[in-house]
Amino acid sequence: MPEERCARRALLEICYHGVDISAEIERHLVDFSYTDNAHGKADDLSLRLEDRDGRWRGPWFPSKGATISARIVTKNWSGDGQSAAMPCGVFEIDEIEVDGPPSQVTVKAVSTFVSKPMRQQQRTQAWERISLSGIAEEIAGRNGLVPVWDSRLDPYFERRDQVEQSDLGFLQGLCEDYGIGLKVVDGKLACYNEADYEAAVPVDTVRFGEPRILSYRFRHKCRDVYKGAKVQYHDHLKDKLFEVYAVGNAEGSGSDLKINQKADNLGDARILAQKKLRDANKHETTASLELMGDLRKSAGKTIQVAGFGRFDGRWFMEKVEHSVSRGGYRTSLGLRKAGDGG
Repeated sequence: MPEERCARRALLEICYHGVDISAEIERHLVDFSYTDNAHGKADDLSLRLEDRDGRWRGPWFPSKGATISARIVTKNWSGDGQSAAMPCGVFEIDEIEVDGPPSQVTVKAVSTFVSKPMRQQQRTQAWERISLSGIAEEIAGRNGLVPVWDSRLDPYFERRDQVEQSDLGFLQGLCEDYGIGLKVVDGKLACYNEADYEAAVPVDTVRFGEPRILSYRFRHKCRDVYKGAKVQYHDHLKDKLFEVYAVGNAEGSGSDLKINQKADNLGDARILAQKKLRDANKHETTASLELMGDLRKSAGKTIQVAGFGRFDGRWFMEKVEHSVSRGGYRTSLGLRKAGDGG
């Protein structure tokens, strides 16, 4: 008789305040999700647990602010005897829900370092004669993070004012102006050039009709997409106001994006116009894919899509959600077409 195949399994390893509670979680787990975001949002984690005996809403009730670390482990997922694991990171509990019947407890948590003063404390500071990477490095340092800069573009500012803004809000706004992605994860403050990451070699090809595809949805919009962008800058030597125009590659309505933000010089105006236009148009074509669980998928990387006609090409993973439940392990991708917007 042929040898029976080993069962495919996806398991969770959960530590609560450094204590392994994986066995308790496995007995009570309804579902688990971990969301990995490329930019602009904190990563998050959610655990839903059955609680018929009242333990989780009683003596095991989680403490707000306590830390949770998680790993997803697969057994025989890609073949017999093959195991793999993916660390999700460290999270801080910020919300607990109890509902029923049947009685259930949901524990929600966010990336540990995002809950620090970097996001909450309002500051006023003048930044003079400094690059964007310099601002990121100083903000990282005073918030106990390691700065990671991965961008050839590094704008230089004569002056920028942080007025009653959190460090995270101020830095995120500057990064968005110049097409720089920002993420706080695992004790690092990482800044990267979105256009370069979108141009990276795909980590996988997803083909139409593959059994691993559980569902798909593609969306292409024709409104609120711009053909160009205008930015003004003041030439101090000539004491004149000039306008710079950038042209994109979107299939929009033909209108121009007017940017109410003055640049420091001609070069800065050109970059600002291009990046603002790209940011406004980058969601012209979007998609969502739900796949059988795949530990290799992470936000900030690209995949290739094939066999979907007009939607074939390279796609940037903005959001990746890994979910484990009694029904199995799934990975959901939030995508945007790489290169949209110019």
